[in-house]
Amino acid sequence: MNQINPSSQRGAALLISLVFMLILTIICASALQSTTLQERMAGNARDTNSAFQAAEAALREGEKVLQATAVGPFNGSNGLYKQCSGNGVECTPPDWNDIASTGWRTASGISGVSSAPQFYLEELTQLDDPLAALDAGKPVKVITNYRITARGFGVSDRSIVVLRTIYRRE
Repeated sequence: MNQINPSSQRGAALLISLVFMLILTIICASALQSTTLQERMAGNARDTNSAFQAAEAALREGEKVLQATAVGPFNGSNGLYKQCSGNGVECTPPDWNDIASTGWRTASGISGVSSAPQFYLEELTQLDDPLAALDAGKPVKVITNYRITARGFGVSDRSIVVLRTIYRRE
């Protein structure tokens, strides 16, 4: 029978297993941190997507307002502004970059977001249709362009998307 001399044991197995456990702990902590980061990124992407969809819905509602036969006066009330030089209320639309700015029109029917999406309309200068001048004897059509600015909020207030489009009405 082989007997192990107690004086020949040095504890190498204990040292190797402790180093191995330390390496496993570092790998697990790194994986946990990576998973947490990925979850945050997925949540932020979902929040931004919700804000984008809300802003698109506000743009569509602004287009519906412009498709109506009679659009209200562009006097600076109810989200209707003119593009003009001056300091009047009708010439100063809300600052799209300022979260606290007022003068936006609220879009309805959007749920699942922190705040209802908002939009405002600007009446741009009227133009004559350049192609209508080619038809002799026909009156020149007047084209009015409008700028629709919309902002949507995500599930949290930290995510805001601002969209802007030009709408042409003959």
